[in-house]
Amino acid sequence: MSQLNLRGANLDYADLEEAILANTNLSEGSLKKANLSYADLVGAICFKTTITEANLSHAILINSDLSKANLEQANLSQAYITDSYLVDTNLGGANLEECDFTRSYLTGANLTGTNLQGADLSETDLTGTIFYEHQSCALNHKQNEIFFEDQLFSQNYYLVIEDLVSGFLEETALSSSYEDHLPYLERI
Repeated sequence: MSQLNLRGANLDYADLEEAILANTNLSEGSLKKANLSYADLVGAICFKTTITEANLSHAILINSDLSKANLEQANLSQAYITDSYLVDTNLGGANLEECDFTRSYLTGANLTGTNLQGADLSETDLTGTIFYEHQSCALNHKQNEIFFEDQLFSQNYYLVIEDLVSGFLEETALSSSYEDHLPYLERI
């Protein structure tokens, strides 16, 4: 299966392990609890697709569009989601362990309750990304590095900063310049 138009298709509980779905349009469809482990989804369009509790471990989603998709509680461990769009995507509670998001756009994405251990967020745009449920301010991305907005932070945002400094993103690759910001974070 390649270059298919499956827009609006209901593929709940489907076993698509190792399926070749490159350049497939899955927009506005449903893949609840589907098995997409090791699937080739290069260039796939999953705009507004419901992919809750699905298994996408080791899936290849390079140059894909998952904007406004719902991947709540999905398993994306060791998935390759490089050069992709996840704008306003719900990844709440997802397993993102060792997931590669290099050069992707997670603008406005919900990452509350996710496992990001070992994930690679290098060169990723995290503008407006929500890491904590009551976060009032978000991380921004500029010139290949992560920085915090220069303003006063609410009590809830302090929790996010403390989590970052104390290892919430332990072993997560943000960028080589992340360490440069630790003195700034510790001053707050």
